[in-house]
Amino acid sequence: MGQNYQDLDRPGGFDYRLTALPDFDGLRFRGPAVDIQRPYVAFLGAAQTFGRFAERPFPDLLAERLDLPALNLGVGGAGPRHFDRPAYLKLLNSAEAVVIQVLSGRSASSSLFDNSKGGGMHGVTPLADGPVRAGDFLAMAAEKLSAIEFARVIEEMRVDYVASFLALIGKINAPTLLLWLSTRTPDYREDYAKAPHGVLGEFPQLVNARMVADIAAHCDAYVECVSAAGLPQPLWRAEQAIDGAHLRGGTLENRYYPSPQMHSEAADRLEAPLRRATGRRKAGGAPPGGRFVVLATARTGTNLLLGLLRNHPDCLCGGEVFNPAEIERGRLGNWPNLAEADLPGLLEKRIADPLGLLHELYARGLAGGAPAVGFKLMYIQGLRQRPVLDALAADETVKVVHVTRRNQLRRFVSEAQARASDRWSVGSHADLPEMPNLELDARTLAENIALTQERQALYTQLFARHETLHVVYEDVAARPAQVAARVVAFLGLAPFATPPAPNLRKTGADDLSAVLTNHNELRARFRSWAAYFDQ
Repeated sequence: MGQNYQDLDRPGGFDYRLTALPDFDGLRFRGPAVDIQRPYVAFLGAAQTFGRFAERPFPDLLAERLDLPALNLGVGGAGPRHFDRPAYLKLLNSAEAVVIQVLSGRSASSSLFDNSKGGGMHGVTPLADGPVRAGDFLAMAAEKLSAIEFARVIEEMRVDYVASFLALIGKINAPTLLLWLSTRTPDYREDYAKAPHGVLGEFPQLVNARMVADIAAHCDAYVECVSAAGLPQPLWRAEQAIDGAHLRGGTLENRYYPSPQMHSEAADRLEAPLRRATGRRKAGGAPPGGRFVVLATARTGTNLLLGLLRNHPDCLCGGEVFNPAEIERGRLGNWPNLAEADLPGLLEKRIADPLGLLHELYARGLAGGAPAVGFKLMYIQGLRQRPVLDALAADETVKVVHVTRRNQLRRFVSEAQARASDRWSVGSHADLPEMPNLELDARTLAENIALTQERQALYTQLFARHETLHVVYEDVAARPAQVAARVVAFLGLAPFATPPAPNLRKTGADDLSAVLTNHNELRARFRSWAAYFDQ
């Protein structure tokens, strides 16, 4: 589609700087070209992300603001299934972050329309001979089917759309930001009496608020941009209309694709969450080095990450300073460079004056010459030490590395296995222990996941004004050295002299059905979590 847009829009002076990428069989994407061996952000979407009729689409605007190249993978008419291919996934899983546009629901399949091979707007249907566009299929279905049958087809397409979207997201390890870019809100009124158009709605057609919520729950951030600013957009003088533009008074008009003003608004809304995902600080932000805190809940890869950071000579990393078990063991979160004689007094201070202890540890680390000094604070520990949490939240000079896990089911299973076996970590050269199988209580599982999501949202809100880097477990597990390098850059330190090697091994099973004795029962009960079970 990129070449088609270029051919149609060249008379208007648009140069989309089309560029080829390896392993894509002649498919060309919007430029400028990106060196995929260096850090970049990937933008996944349709013509709206491609930026038809826009000199500078929102990926370009964000690349300039973040000083980070934008790999624009916008493909006109594409659905989520189109991008679920090895060539795309290789690029997405090498990105610092991935922005995914909410795509048209016309790209989905149903029992009467199969587009599974291409994942775009064309498919085959028994209602017609040969391939047809999704819009034509829906027009035929509205005419030939009963109202109940047509409604069933629409629901089938919506279910398929969400399932294919979640299957794609489940294969992306980098932080994911879901972008709603439309002239309407996700919640819209359907009119089956005026099918198919009354059901489709404006772009992204067929997609409603429930579908967006189901998909956003599996992403690391959701950004909504609803605007019609700059529409209709005058284009160029012409004698006849072209595909995608209307002719009025001898001038072509864009009434469908985002205007330049809408691209600017989308960039405005994406900038802050993208900075959190990539660690790109604003000019004039917090100075390099200084104090930092790692926020997380259990089983999110923080031990692995901190072990990697400790390989950097300028990064002093403590562990769980406010873990009650550390006092019982006579330890202080593995805080480095503490004299044995000082430990009893510091442990006593940990009980009597936790906030004073934190100030002292930070001061000791900085006075000892460490440019960056930090520790790990688990959600529950911060809530139990509220003065410490509130002081950290109030001090906006403290940098934040917020580590989350996308697959909450696996996080819960991992924690349950660790508690049952009392094995919380395994060295990189140690044999993997035999972890116990589990039968999970459905109610406990649902409550735990809801509580984790609630606390994650609370910590995001508390530290919203801080310089923040959002890290996801799936990325740490897949690319530990690269993520550690991203954290080091976020802290303002020099790059690692050599890539750090992980000192821990992953203990979780790849196949949840081999661990959960009631796997099928849980999967059937939590249908909206199907992606959690399949990943």
